[in-house]
This record gives sequence, structure tokens and C-alpha cells, in this order.
Amino acid sequence: MLSWIFGDRSEREAKQLNRDAPIILKQAEEMFSDSSLTVVADLVREHIKRAHNIFGTQDIDYRRALQDYRRLHKDARSRTNQRELSAMTLVIIYLRSELTGPAAAPARERINHFISTFAGKPPPAAP
Repeated sequence: MLSWIFGDRSEREAKQLNRDAPIILKQAEEMFSDSSLTVVADLVREHIKRAHNIFGTQDIDYRRALQDYRRLHKDARSRTNQRELSAMTLVIIYLRSELTGPAAAPARERINHFISTFAGKPPPAAP
């Protein structure tokens, strides 16, 4: 009803995600050594794959995955595990951007670039 004043909700969500992703990535690059960045990138890659495999790729699946990853994020925060906390934050941004749609593609692209830059070799596919 008031979208003409505040804009479309998904459009605002996409703008927020597109702003958040580079900030989190910059903070991680400033805070961690290259070996820790590799750990973060590997965790992000692993958990995005896990979310797609376990939950699926429909809107309701993303919502369930986000609920699970918010719990993991809270757990990492309570344990003060900064690498895992950064990784879970990036996974949440990635999943929210997939749920939001094409307008949030820049957030996914930034995270994918981070993964391709810092991640170690992917584990071999299971036969």
C-alpha cells in the first residue's frame, strides 16, 4: 500500500544485501590472515552447498535454511568463533539474496568471487 513511498520490499532487501556483502567481506579480509580466509571461504562454499542439498531451492526451502543458519550464526557468536561467525553471516546473505532474486545478484557475485579467490581445492565428488 505504501510501496510508492518506501519502495518494494524485495527491492529494499536487495539493496541492503548488496551493501552488506562487501562490508562483511572487507571486514573479514582486514581481520583474518590468508589461511583463515581460506577457512572462511571453505566454510561458506560447504554450507551453501549443504543448504541447497538439504533444504532445496524453493522459497519455502530458503526460509527453512535461513532459520537453521540463523541458529548456527547465534551458536558461533556465543562461542566467539569469528571465522565461523563471518562464514555464517556470508551464507545468510547468500541465501537471502537467492530468495530475493535477480536484484540481489551483486551480493552473490561478491561472495562467489570471495570463494573463488580464497577457497582451497574443492573436495572430490563422491562416486
